[in-house]
Amino acid sequence: MAYIIITLVGVGVLLLLIGGPVKTFSKNIFCYFYQNILGQTSDFCKPTVRVMETVVVCETAKEGCDETVANEDELARTIAKYAILCWTKMRVAVRNNTACYSLSLQFNPGKVTEYQMTRIMEKEHGCELIENSIVKDEKGNEVDYTGDCGTRDQIYWDVSGNFITDQGLILIKYDVVNKRIVVGA
Repeated sequence: MAYIIITLVGVGVLLLLIGGPVKTFSKNIFCYFYQNILGQTSDFCKPTVRVMETVVVCETAKEGCDETVANEDELARTIAKYAILCWTKMRVAVRNNTACYSLSLQFNPGKVTEYQMTRIMEKEHGCELIENSIVKDEKGNEVDYTGDCGTRDQIYWDVSGNFITDQGLILIKYDVVNKRIVVGA
């Protein structure tokens, strides 16, 4: 029995050193035996928790504000910026849907649509980082974007009423199943 346990521990340590998906699998096996068979606890076996960053978007610069917006284009630019940041951080080695940012609006400067956000991304070269070939119109219909923002649809607009006008919170998350950013409000 002792030889079996020593062999399993040796194989487990070897697998821990390899990395990638095998590393995760071996960590799960090690933690299962360590915690359930041996009855021990370790910080190594604690799950990692991702914390979403909250960004306060205000009309004027004041204490506690992370971003300021004065009009619809600046709000669309801010949403695009955080969608791109989420995309660049999360699309590599993420196994679960992950909320990246919540934009808390203290002031809403007007109506923002997915088309408007995509137009700003195209104009400011954001489409080179994340593509958005399909946008929702104000009626909720998905239509081809008329500009040039790539051939893939990597942003999904999940906004009540299909445009941001009086919502106080915008959530930007990574959808691991569809491999895209979801903008929700």
